[in-house]
Amino acid sequence: MNPSNLPTIGVIGAGTMGSGIALVALSAGAQVVLQDTYQPVLDKADAYIKKFLEKKDKAELYTNLTLTDTLDAFAPAGVVIEAAPEQLELKQELFTKLEAICAPDAILATNTSTLSVTAIAAMTQRPARVAGMHFFNPAPVLPFVEVVRAAQSSPATIDALVALAEALGKTPVVTGDTPGFIVNRVARPFYGEALRLLGEGVASFQDIDRLVEQGAGFRMGPFRLMDLIGIDINAGAMRSMYEQTYGEPRYRPHWIQMQKLAAGELGRKTGKGFYEYKDEEPAATPAQPQAVAQPQAVQGEGSLLISSGSFAPGLAELAVLGGFTMSHELSGQPAAAFVAAGRSEDAAAIVTAWDAALAPSVPLLVQGADIALSEARSWVQHPERVAVFDGLFLTDSTLVALSGPEGIRAQVAALFASLGREAVWVGESPALVLPRIVCQLINEASFAVLEGVGDAETIDLAMRLGVNYPRGLVEWGAVLGWGRVLAVLDHLYTEYHEERYRASVLLRKWARG
Repeated sequence: MNPSNLPTIGVIGAGTMGSGIALVALSAGAQVVLQDTYQPVLDKADAYIKKFLEKKDKAELYTNLTLTDTLDAFAPAGVVIEAAPEQLELKQELFTKLEAICAPDAILATNTSTLSVTAIAAMTQRPARVAGMHFFNPAPVLPFVEVVRAAQSSPATIDALVALAEALGKTPVVTGDTPGFIVNRVARPFYGEALRLLGEGVASFQDIDRLVEQGAGFRMGPFRLMDLIGIDINAGAMRSMYEQTYGEPRYRPHWIQMQKLAAGELGRKTGKGFYEYKDEEPAATPAQPQAVAQPQAVQGEGSLLISSGSFAPGLAELAVLGGFTMSHELSGQPAAAFVAAGRSEDAAAIVTAWDAALAPSVPLLVQGADIALSEARSWVQHPERVAVFDGLFLTDSTLVALSGPEGIRAQVAALFASLGREAVWVGESPALVLPRIVCQLINEASFAVLEGVGDAETIDLAMRLGVNYPRGLVEWGAVLGWGRVLAVLDHLYTEYHEERYRASVLLRKWARG
């Protein structure tokens, strides 16, 4: 399908997503009919589309837009894309009405992010022409589209939607009609674990966002992104996933979101969510990742004692760049001692021996990916000098998450500043912040591969393009090391005793090599 022979495209719903889809179609040169029953929403969409096209020097394309409050205007449309609220009964009713209005060969697509496309198609007389066409927010910017094959969708329908997505300048991936499809299913821990960390009082939502953005390279932290999407939309997706999977604990909704809904604090569109906004207009482009700070080569003084172990890759190199001398063996009294070993790498024995040999004034810093602060403190005679740090995400970061006593925080923060890393102190939490969130995301991707949602390459492509993740999650698991990812998950499972943290059997297989 070439842009020159695009069909007339109808869009139901003029909210953030619907107006974005309409803008994508207009930018490609299509005739567009945008419908909503609420006039203020239509007016806001009209102003947004006009302003965007003018800014892109495409103002002439505005004449291809028809705004309407009636479904009857879709009669000439070759494709109708529904972007109404995530309510199954509402969508089923809309598709029943569309079938009576549109031509028999018109394709009816739903932009649902989590609901069953099969259940929507089942309400029509010609379900073969019904499929999913799921765009991502902001639709004019993000290049990815999930084309969802319902149980009844014909090959011709799927092929036509793939061709349409390509003509609109998007990268389509065909996926089956499983709960959440690819992106919304795999992304659940990004929000769910962040909400749990906030609910447990581990860190503020601002610090969680900072760690996620500047510590792991995500373009937007989970709370900033929930505000952009709409907390009601995000909570609805979580609830839908939980219900469709019959109570799978990995998708359990969180009370903090429900509280936000009750307060009417839905994010940017209401002026307040987790953050407050003066400008309620949706962001035209996602935030950019923060640049990684370079360590200062002359700030450090003295030596650092760094154990062997695989849970703080790159730490020794940072120490040298930071101006320290570095040793792997006990010798004299270092400025600090770092334990980079994991539970299976004799971390307990190293911590116990070093605590006995070092002066009490020397901070003892233990990697916290699979060792809890209280556990490390139980191994020593001087718990007041023990803190845990995030070694897994230390190298490609500007920040480092730590948990430990007040008495050593200034000393330890100055030490990490010499390594070019800002210390962010959080409460005690199994796996701290980033290992907990990222390893849960990797685990969810492995479940998706295991259950046939897509192969590893497809899922990685979907997460990079659909939600701008800095890496595909299967790729990320390989970079971190499957054994280390599994160690984090098993640590979480041991600490919480919840099925939410069980590792997939495929991830265990990958960890065995």
